[in-house]
Amino acid sequence: MNIKTKRFGEIDIDPKSTIHFPSGLLGFAKSKDFVLLDPSKKSPLKWLQSVDEPELAFVVTDPLIFKPDYEIRVFESDLLELKVEDPSTVVQLVIVTVPRDPARMTANLKGPLLINTANNIARQLVLDNPDYEIKHRLLSDAASAKAV
Repeated sequence: MNIKTKRFGEIDIDPKSTIHFPSGLLGFAKSKDFVLLDPSKKSPLKWLQSVDEPELAFVVTDPLIFKPDYEIRVFESDLLELKVEDPSTVVQLVIVTVPRDPARMTANLKGPLLINTANNIARQLVLDNPDYEIKHRLLSDAASAKAV
């Protein structure tokens, strides 16, 4: 199946790889189908690209890469919505904001994405944990200075 994207042009995807968000994403309730793109196999960053809207794509990553102690509380209702039979099939991702200065990248730890890789059903959670920020800096100021 071919889809159009703003960043990668027209690409061919396997329809089975489509990730379905029954409730959409926060602020994008109408967009329900996405695909995970990994253009640079060496980077921990991936793209969550809308199947229907070429301009809509989010940079995402595994939060454990930069915050090893990141834990989310998942309720049984979340697992039911994702139709989880085996918890090991669920992966978590967070949306990353990349400003003009990439050294100032942030991740939304309050709104992680859960994807059941067994059936590609997903949802975005909203966490009520004061330890997690919407704009969690991925690089410390010292690491940012070295990157420049």
